[in-house]
Amino acid sequence: MKYFYALIFLLVTVLNASAQQKNKNQATPQHTFDSLFIAANHYGITGKYDSLPGINRRLLALAQKTKDDSLFIKTYIATGNYFARKGDYSQALAYEFKALGIAENSSSRRTAIVFNNIAAVYTSLENYPSALLYLRKGVQNLRRATSTVGYLHTNLARTFAKMNKPDSALKYAQLALADNIRFKDSSIQPAIYLNFAVVYEQLNEPELVNYYYKKSMHFSDSTKNAASFGFTSELYSKYLLLHKNYPEAKKYALISFKTNRQIGSKKEIIESSKILYNLYADLQLHDSAFYYLKVKDLYQDSVLNEQKTNQLQALIVNEQIKENEQAAILADDAIQRRNNVAYAAIAIALISFVIIFLLLSRSIIVSTKLIGFFGVLGLLVFFEFINLIIHPYLSQVTNGSPVLMLLVLVIIAALIVPLHHKLEHWITHKLVEKNKAIRLAAAKKTIQELEGE
Repeated sequence: MKYFYALIFLLVTVLNASAQQKNKNQATPQHTFDSLFIAANHYGITGKYDSLPGINRRLLALAQKTKDDSLFIKTYIATGNYFARKGDYSQALAYEFKALGIAENSSSRRTAIVFNNIAAVYTSLENYPSALLYLRKGVQNLRRATSTVGYLHTNLARTFAKMNKPDSALKYAQLALADNIRFKDSSIQPAIYLNFAVVYEQLNEPELVNYYYKKSMHFSDSTKNAASFGFTSELYSKYLLLHKNYPEAKKYALISFKTNRQIGSKKEIIESSKILYNLYADLQLHDSAFYYLKVKDLYQDSVLNEQKTNQLQALIVNEQIKENEQAAILADDAIQRRNNVAYAAIAIALISFVIIFLLLSRSIIVSTKLIGFFGVLGLLVFFEFINLIIHPYLSQVTNGSPVLMLLVLVIIAALIVPLHHKLEHWITHKLVEKNKAIRLAAAKKTIQELEGE
């Protein structure tokens, strides 16, 4: 017998292990979402922007399936980042503000991240007062130090540098560097080095400028951050061209052009082409200058056409959001309607029970006014019960026309009221007879007691 129990125990163990492995292999919506979100960040860093719209739609579907606010925030941030990278800043802000609307009721860190993203868009739009406003809000909103503060300080440095305020920019660049020594976020380190390069360019410190530009490019290259590598090479070539260092300017401009073409960053290809056009124009190499001028114009036309595609992508996502929100509202309405029908049915049952109890009771004398009150109450509840049941179908048949819906309800009321009057008359008649019987029985009992004395 003990072998039998041992066999059973072994079988249960195997089945349990199999079930655990199956559950492990079946990814939950949260796990799927996290994997997609990591992929979206990877594609953003490596410049594979064309893969992002499909991922963002899947993120939105998972967020709507789980109804988790944190997933909605991440989805809107990812979508906003996509449009910001494509240079469609109005759409980027629209999605970042969607994220902010949810994040403000969530954690302070998430809110700070959204403030940072909104500020980054405003900096790109050269709306520096708004950018500083949101960056300061982000810093104030953080209740404890996290890697997010590094992003905020980096963007503060970038914004002040754009405003040509190198002293303030240097202060925040140093804070960002100190933050990242603590939190070690490799994705932001190239931007920190780039800020130092730009600040020292404004402070006219050429040795430090060269050092930090090259440090930023080296770090970007080592971490395969192609987008950062291409952008930093572009800015460095622009700096070198400004100082007439044509060989080095050409070298880094071509690196930037090649990298940005590989990742498909059209906005940066246009900038790299401008630099190469100006460089070859200064060198009197007119054929090469003309070539890059033509490339610049072609990519500018492509960006204009792409903006239409971006708008289409935004329309698709917005429509998906609206459809799912509408479906959620309809589902909530259906649940509420079912609950209301149940409550009305319970009320009808209770009123009917009270009336039946009063009719059948052999000892309680009830006035016809009380029965009339319960009758009217029952009529109202019954009418509401019918209205709740037929309302969805009635709305569909009448196409939501208030006049037609009212007409149908009046017809229903016209059929119910006469039936109610007949039923009330019958109940009242029965009640009067019952009350007479009770009184007669009481009188007989009293007479018998008196005769007995």
